[in-house]
Amino acid sequence: MVNSLEGKLAIVTGGAGGMGRSHALRLAKLGANVAILDIDLNVAARYGETLSAATVRDEILELGRDCIAIEADLSDRAAAFDAVEKIEQHFGRIDILVNNAGGAITPIENSSASSSSEEDRRKLFSVNFETAVNMCQACAPALRKQGGAIVNTSTVGVSADDAGARFAMYSASKAAIEKYTRSLAVELGPDGVRVNCVAPGLVATPRVASQAAARKLATGGQEAKIPLRRLGQASDITGVVEFLVSDLAGYVTGECIRVAGGLELVSAA
Repeated sequence: MVNSLEGKLAIVTGGAGGMGRSHALRLAKLGANVAILDIDLNVAARYGETLSAATVRDEILELGRDCIAIEADLSDRAAAFDAVEKIEQHFGRIDILVNNAGGAITPIENSSASSSSEEDRRKLFSVNFETAVNMCQACAPALRKQGGAIVNTSTVGVSADDAGARFAMYSASKAAIEKYTRSLAVELGPDGVRVNCVAPGLVATPRVASQAAARKLATGGQEAKIPLRRLGQASDITGVVEFLVSDLAGYVTGECIRVAGGLELVSAA
């Protein structure tokens, strides 16, 4: 698989830190040039993440790959399309889109099905669903030119709630992503574009770790309730993304792969 993506261009949203950084570095190591899009290009420093260079862009340049980084709010359709236009102008092509940006960003104590406010609900669907849709639509014309792959990000929460169903609206926004992924796969399949989804479970990224105690989420004690008896690491998710964008998944489209250590098979904490 060394250099299996040689000469291709991969876009990673939310790529300036955490899981997005893991995706960006892995794709670069496989030979791809990378465009990083993030609402905050300094997010790694904000969560105390240790980088091997000043920025994720610099890390990728040190790997010998070309990389540009654009700060943009991708839930804004115009901003998303403008960013993609800049990427096409710089690289001349788009082969891979990894929609990693998003998250459960509203207060957990007010995010259940019965208590979520209209403002929080709109915010969750904006950052998770609208961001991914904007990027898919912006990239579709370029991807159709030579074929390619899109990987959207869902959550194991679509399949399993915790005891209080505290992430109801976040999970609903991700459920919408899964349905959108299947529909887009049908539409773009004739043009050689594969569209799939990855659904992480409890993953110990720097941002999650900084919020773990307050949210009682992805803490060490929950390992015992996961069949594989450990929390996920960013590399666990990245490995599946690598598969989905590679030729190994050349006949896979419209699927959602749960990467949660089996968490969806048991009652969540």
